[in-house]
Amino acid sequence: MNIKVPETIDFEKEGLKVGLEFHQQLYAPYVDSDPMQQKHGSKLFCTCPAVIRDDEPNFVVERELRAVSGETGKVDIAATFEKTKKQKLFYQGYYDTTCLVELDEEPIFPINPNALFRSIAIAKKLFNLHIFDEILVCRKTIIDGSNTSGFQRTAQIAYGGENSFIDVNGKKIYIYQVNVEEDSAKNVGKSEKGRSFRLDRLGIPLIEIATGPNMHTPEEVLQTALRIGTLLRTTGYVKRGLGTIRQDINVSVKKGTRIEIKGVQNLELLPLYVKNEAIRQLRMLEFLSYLKERNFNKRNINMIKPNDVTSVFQNCQAKFIQKALKQKKKVIGARLPKFDGLLAFELQENYRVGTELSEIAKVTANAGGILHSDELPKFGITQKEKDNVAKSLKLKDGDAFLLVVGSEAIGYQAIENIKQIMRVWLDSNPLPPEVRAPRPDGTTGFLRPLPGKARMYPETDSPPIRITDEYLEKINNLTFEMPEERLQRYINVLKLPKDIAKQLYNHHDNILFEKIVEETGVKPTLVATTLLQDIVDLRRKGFDVEKITEEHLLEIFKQIAAEKITKASILPVLQGIAESKTQISPKQAIKKFSIKPIDTSEIEKVVDEIIHQNLETVKAKGMGAMGLVIGKTMAKFQGKADGKVVSSIVKQKLASI
Repeated sequence: MNIKVPETIDFEKEGLKVGLEFHQQLYAPYVDSDPMQQKHGSKLFCTCPAVIRDDEPNFVVERELRAVSGETGKVDIAATFEKTKKQKLFYQGYYDTTCLVELDEEPIFPINPNALFRSIAIAKKLFNLHIFDEILVCRKTIIDGSNTSGFQRTAQIAYGGENSFIDVNGKKIYIYQVNVEEDSAKNVGKSEKGRSFRLDRLGIPLIEIATGPNMHTPEEVLQTALRIGTLLRTTGYVKRGLGTIRQDINVSVKKGTRIEIKGVQNLELLPLYVKNEAIRQLRMLEFLSYLKERNFNKRNINMIKPNDVTSVFQNCQAKFIQKALKQKKKVIGARLPKFDGLLAFELQENYRVGTELSEIAKVTANAGGILHSDELPKFGITQKEKDNVAKSLKLKDGDAFLLVVGSEAIGYQAIENIKQIMRVWLDSNPLPPEVRAPRPDGTTGFLRPLPGKARMYPETDSPPIRITDEYLEKINNLTFEMPEERLQRYINVLKLPKDIAKQLYNHHDNILFEKIVEETGVKPTLVATTLLQDIVDLRRKGFDVEKITEEHLLEIFKQIAAEKITKASILPVLQGIAESKTQISPKQAIKKFSIKPIDTSEIEKVVDEIIHQNLETVKAKGMGAMGLVIGKTMAKFQGKADGKVVSSIVKQKLASI
């Protein structure tokens, strides 16, 4: 048995198929005249501004959610699974940016008209989809806590045809569906009491673009995601920045099944998630074959029973166990028949069967994870303690064991849930379809079973929405600048150097770039290099550039255009903002960190000195000495003097000589 995963696989041979569900937050004011909504956009079913908050919430509400049947009369498998967690939920909100709609205490408003129009425009103009004559808002059951109501509101607005595709490096990637839906509440942590969510993100409109399973290599997935993101930014209808985009990846191999990886935010990791999931499915098939060879069956699963083995660890030197025992917690163990050696079997790189069971314990029972016999002795647990656990649990040859450190209820619940998942393993043919959570290292962990059709039913508080010919005519009259057209405009009209234009035309800050240039009149190259180089350099040096807002950048360039500060101020002001312990306003930042323009008389004095020091050269070269004098003057002021002012003074001085 080879317990280590292979470094790579033949994706074509294994029949890799991947589809993307691309989610992007929409910028869509509910009321166009409201300044706050103009700045941040609005929610999908109320007029609250779509602003993400990091300050302390004004209130907390405690809830519990229950599974209900959908339109088919059946309870969805994923909802049933979430119900077993029996977790309390705590929702944090703000008086000025969240309302009773987010708390599910009053009916929703009519759907945000701008969000609907903009999502339909994207579907029709960018992806050539067919728009439904009548749009129905539906409820999609989700009781993991991310929605206060126990469901997410979503509406399919368009469906694909034979011409609904995008070109990715010469290959057609089909788009088969576009939905508009509300974003979920923001998960801000969990404790033994339950899970906490923030309501600021709940209800922000999302557009969901679903592709066909047309991608067959990990690299194609990344290129497709980048292309969709580029096209969406072209419209000006979407939000920008960290957390505004996330992907769900549907991955399968020929002998496996469809697995959904939920909520990937880092696009650069997409190929790694796809590669690791393809490997995981093949390794899972191999692992299940070993279980079959060992005649592991449901009778063996029924033998897995929780037992209190706390007494074995009364003198344990492991600090985490010492801490748990002081808090009156337990060590609950269970015998795993015929599992010896299999818990160390790798499913993904550095992710073993034992890791998978640990993830199941975490997400289903709020446990801290598990310990198991294939990794012990370790973590301060001795061989003697391992042997005593084996004796206490009455292990036989070929058996293994697992341990859960926590309250008795958590330990028993974790072991029962692991047994339930093992039953699913044995019942599935060939693999259990499931939803997996992305981990920062490119691997994924178990999240929940894959939802079925039973989760959807109509939203009773939203009437059907008719899409008229006049409505579609407004959309037909829209024009969006394609990325390739933008590149040529940057080069030919804005006169950006080609290398800078190629970096910027597809960059997430290109709309901000154009806004700054349009509103300030500052040279485009200066704005571009600030966004592409200065801010990136600060990030690489460890500065918190997330503190630098659009308002900060606009004000800096307005001050430069008004000649109140020099371009030499850009970097110190940006660094000052990034280093500030508290958020600082644009005007405060410029006042505190900018370099004030140097007085003209001081520049003239320095120019006179440099000309006098280089008089023979000046007399010999005449006006040809301008470069020399300007260079030495700028060096004297360390770039703090305005180049145009220095050039004008030097020119006058040399002309007089």
